[in-house]
Amino acid sequence: MTKPQRVAIYARISKDRKGQELGILRQEAACRELCARLGWKVHKVYPENDTSASTTSKRKRPAYAEMLRDARDGVVDAVVVYSIDRLTRRITELTSFLEEQKEHGFSFATTEGEDTATASGRMILTIKGAVAQQETERMSERINSSLLQRREEGRPHAGGPRVFGFDPDSGFQRIVPEEVKLIRRGYDMLVGSPARTPGDVARLWNGAGARSPGGTAWSIQKVKRVYRSERTGGIITYKGQDIGDSVYPHPLTRAEWTTVQAVLDGRATPSAQGSGKRKHLYSGFLKCGYCGSTMRVQWATIQGRTFRRTLCHSGQVGHNGELGCGKVSRSYAWIEEQLNAVIEASLKELRPRPQEAPAEDLTRPIAVLEERIRVLRQRWKDGNMEDEDYFDALGHLRTTVQALRSRESAAVVRRTHRVMDTLTVWNDDSAENLERRRVVVGMVVEKVEVFSVGRGRRKPPEPDSIRITRSHADP
Repeated sequence: MTKPQRVAIYARISKDRKGQELGILRQEAACRELCARLGWKVHKVYPENDTSASTTSKRKRPAYAEMLRDARDGVVDAVVVYSIDRLTRRITELTSFLEEQKEHGFSFATTEGEDTATASGRMILTIKGAVAQQETERMSERINSSLLQRREEGRPHAGGPRVFGFDPDSGFQRIVPEEVKLIRRGYDMLVGSPARTPGDVARLWNGAGARSPGGTAWSIQKVKRVYRSERTGGIITYKGQDIGDSVYPHPLTRAEWTTVQAVLDGRATPSAQGSGKRKHLYSGFLKCGYCGSTMRVQWATIQGRTFRRTLCHSGQVGHNGELGCGKVSRSYAWIEEQLNAVIEASLKELRPRPQEAPAEDLTRPIAVLEERIRVLRQRWKDGNMEDEDYFDALGHLRTTVQALRSRESAAVVRRTHRVMDTLTVWNDDSAENLERRRVVVGMVVEKVEVFSVGRGRRKPPEPDSIRITRSHADP
């Protein structure tokens, strides 16, 4: 068998907090030394820094996936790693890798001298992989045991997002006195007599100049989030279970935290059936013309008259992190009528698209090209073809196959998607068709800025009381 001429070096290290990649460089140097000793030529290095390969990790390894893909396609003809646990710490992934090697015929070596050419060598490699997996699982067990012990001792987990009332650099061990004073004043308002609302607490905190952990103004939901957090009451949990109280200072006692939960639960109302779904065609598109906040659309009853209105809510945080100005409250019906006319006019200007011809069958041409690639690869592996000629031919064939597959995929999409006239979709104003009509709106309108028209007006509003920004999408 000819010596590999295009070797891939895969180097990985699990943790590199300083980001200096020293471990990666050491592994690469050792792998290059091995390749020089074997007479193999290095083609490319695939580094994976600060990336775990254990069974507990959910992060993807793009460099590993690229290396394996290049080995399948014949771009590289050998893979070299420092040790088997640098390649993977999962026995299933190692087994899959060995199957890929057997199927595609690329060489494999480690600086520790593992041999995959024999059954005994593959068995030893699999045993080492199982040992590496066991090591990571035992490490995970020790870490989980240590975390549980720490929390049972009353020391909370130091990670997670910042919670209002705690020093962000203390790992929830120190409090911010000014913020704790606001939390306790809010607590007295919520449980006092007469009881106040989370909205009152939000206005208090905003008036005091306090900002949320995200640097924005306080809203009702953000206030509730502070009082719903177990950390506010010094309660330590582990995997969802209450296991004790924190030994460090915290804004509220456990009893006070429990009391405020009862208050918040008592104020909550069950969601109506179907809540969370859009009920109004233009909700989300309407923006306050003064502060840019997304306007609400809701039913209102004033002086015995029930109608829909859209308003800028002064308790809602806008796009700039500030609360809405509350300057705009308008009847929704007139705005909806104006926008409907704009949408219909835009749709009627559309020209009907010609019907496409039946799609061509590309199955046979693709199969022929794939067979040519297999024959070409075998000739190159047998040493009957120069590297330069092989990779030039391979690149040309793969580009042609990809182009044919793209044409085939586009034809499938055109055949399987039922094409409907956009104007027909728009004219169906049933409740079930609301989301599809909103898609049509998004094709024509990006946003609609709404301005105030004053109070007590009897005549229709001026057209320039709304400003429509057209979308660049093609309906």
